[in-house]
Amino acid sequence: MIDHVGLFVKDAAERTEFYAKLLAPLGYAKKLEFPGAVCFENAEDGDSVWIESPKSADQKLVVEHIAFRAKDEEAVKAFHAAGLAAGGTDNGQPGPRPAYGPTYYAAFIHDPDGNNIEAMLQ
Repeated sequence: MIDHVGLFVKDAAERTEFYAKLLAPLGYAKKLEFPGAVCFENAEDGDSVWIESPKSADQKLVVEHIAFRAKDEEAVKAFHAAGLAAGGTDNGQPGPRPAYGPTYYAAFIHDPDGNNIEAMLQ
């Protein structure tokens, strides 16, 4: 089980509102904020994701992919809509993904820094 994960973005302070809107449908809310880092925690299970500004100019910003479990299809749809409304770009409309599994349902958003963020359920 993963307790928390860090995701690099160009500027954590600039991306706070985007991630607050994107992750709210999945049960996450801002918990902590420090210079260059913001933590969002899931109220249901205590898992958290940190968005962090790079610590050096040559540090990579983009991760390949991060996926969050959703409680139902409506949460996946709300995640996708919130991501688009907050300034993200579509990287996969909400829907079944039979190639990933017989009951896999997901949506994908690219954040403004190019990170591929997914909400899914199986």
